[in-house]
Parts: sequence; structure tokens; C-alpha cells
Amino acid sequence: MKRKAVILIGLIAVLIILFVVYLTSPGRLEKVEIVEKYYPHFSDGKAIGFKTNEVIDVSETEEGSNCAMKFNNGKTLEIDCDRYLKYKIDETVYITTEGNHVKEIRRKR
Repeated sequence: MKRKAVILIGLIAVLIILFVVYLTSPGRLEKVEIVEKYYPHFSDGKAIGFKTNEVIDVSETEEGSNCAMKFNNGKTLEIDCDRYLKYKIDETVYITTEGNHVKEIRRKR
């Protein structure tokens, strides 16, 4: 009987560990709404907001400065300017992030 209890406790512990790893993994889809879009402002590592004219710092790439999007979860993340131009402000999307960059963005889950 004690052996079965030890095995059960061990399996529950493994399940809890896997659940915590799943919740903290960076590859999770997150449902958010686009609040603002930022486009490069010259080639000075700055981007300017489309609606608000707010200026933010972005990293520079070989092609110039990155674009960025601000989401309703309070995060402002950098994006690839060429790939994500078709998404609009106030649109609900699903994103996968990596650091402060959007790794993937899509409309459907």
C-alpha cells in the first residue's frame, strides 16, 4: 500500500512540474488586441506611433529599424515590418512571443 502511495505522489509531482513548465514556456499563444502600431522613424533606432505619434526605442536590423505593436495586455513588442503590415489597430489576434519580439501572429487560433 505504501508503495502505491509513493508512486501516486511521484506521478502527481511530475504532472505539476510539467504543468508549470507549460505555463512558463515562451511558445504559448496569447489572445490580445492591437492597440497601436509603431513604424520606423528615419534610421535612428526610433519608431513612431501611427495613432498617438508616441516615439519609442526599437532595435535596428540590417534593413533599418524594427516596427513594433502595442497590445491590450500592456506589452509593446517588436515585429518584422514586412510580414505584419496587414494587421490593423483594434484587431484581435493570437501571438507567440520570444523575448520582446513577436515570433508569430495570426487571426485564428
